[in-house]
Amino acid sequence: MNNPFHLLGVLLSGSVAFGFELLALSFLACQQDVSFDTLETARNQARENAVWNAQRFRMTDPRFAGLEIISRGDSTQSPECPQGDGWASIDFILKDKSGFLSTKCSTVSSAVGCMTSEDFKGKSYAQEENHCAPNTKVPFPFRKIVE
Repeated sequence: MNNPFHLLGVLLSGSVAFGFELLALSFLACQQDVSFDTLETARNQARENAVWNAQRFRMTDPRFAGLEIISRGDSTQSPECPQGDGWASIDFILKDKSGFLSTKCSTVSSAVGCMTSEDFKGKSYAQEENHCAPNTKVPFPFRKIVE
């Protein structure tokens, strides 16, 4: 039974789907948390991407023109989930400093960009918030958003 060719024969004699399931389970079992440095790199890139989206949002929405940006990042990012949920909280400080306007900005997509927190609540994206996103939705490692 310790013969590696036996396992190969079992996989080949079984269904292809079973073989892929076994391979996927093996991969998941080997997946490890990322290091602190890797997580910090991911957090910084996510924040930079969200701020870039916020700056673009500010230029296109007159309600936000001239307001200061404060980024609070993606709180879902962790060693187990360095990609996070793909959303950062960004506040725009009112000119008289009496309050702020709250937005959600994508950490990975310039096409999605930003939206007010109120608009965000009505979108399907809100269901994903605070849940680790799969790499098919929020790729890791992050790429820098540039246009």
